[in-house]
Amino acid sequence: MTIKTIEITKIDVGQRLRARRQDWVDTFAEQITGGEELPPIEVVERADGRFALITGEHRMAAHLKAGRTEIVADVKDPAAFADDAACRLREIKENLCRAGLTELDRAVAIATWKAIYEAANPVRKRGGDHRSDQSAESALWFSSKFSTVSARTLGISERSVHLAVEIANGIADDVRAAIATHPVADHQAELLALAHQSASRQAKIVKLLLDPESGVHSVADAIAAIDKTPAPGKSAPWEKLADRFAKLKETQQHAFFEAHHDAIELWLAKRGKGKTRR
Repeated sequence: MTIKTIEITKIDVGQRLRARRQDWVDTFAEQITGGEELPPIEVVERADGRFALITGEHRMAAHLKAGRTEIVADVKDPAAFADDAACRLREIKENLCRAGLTELDRAVAIATWKAIYEAANPVRKRGGDHRSDQSAESALWFSSKFSTVSARTLGISERSVHLAVEIANGIADDVRAAIATHPVADHQAELLALAHQSASRQAKIVKLLLDPESGVHSVADAIAAIDKTPAPGKSAPWEKLADRFAKLKETQQHAFFEAHHDAIELWLAKRGKGKTRR
């Protein structure tokens, strides 16, 4: 590994496998402008003294947007990346092998980020016992520190921060570690349901989830098994959609109506005929 600072104009990007996402470029640019350092990009030096980009197009574009003319790069051995195929294979592996965050990982990351930020920038606490109010106020305060583009790209909002803290603080550390690779770790509703249980019940729930012989695949199923109550029936697709629709803002609901105008008109027509016959 050879780390060098290179003039960006000397780097040839070439054709990339992934389309560039401008929202990520803008977000990275904000981090750079704010004084943060991004991981080095990967390049290989060619015989003519120029460099071919292997990985890091978004980081490189972000540096340009931030007004930088140079970038830190990991310059690879030319013998190992002698042709375009070798560079492309490294790009593919970097994209495929990058570990994505589960919902649990993301909740813990946001909650920890918020805690670190608050430690450095104490939010004024109100008097009296208003913990829930203070929690909501704190989530709003933290989420408001992000620019519009960063908030949208990273999925940061008052609600997402509040839910992240609820999950991260509500699930015991040992339980969190036990379910890290279980499918429930990637489902927010499951994690919230688990966070609402006591520590002792969480342990019992996880034990059932991790037992392949239990036939339990969800937190709700585990709770039913523990309480010896009937397992909840699965919601129909339209019920799940209706639940999500009810949580949308009015403008978003109206946008949905516009998108499905023809189907709604057809339903209204059929409904009107039914009333006439009665």
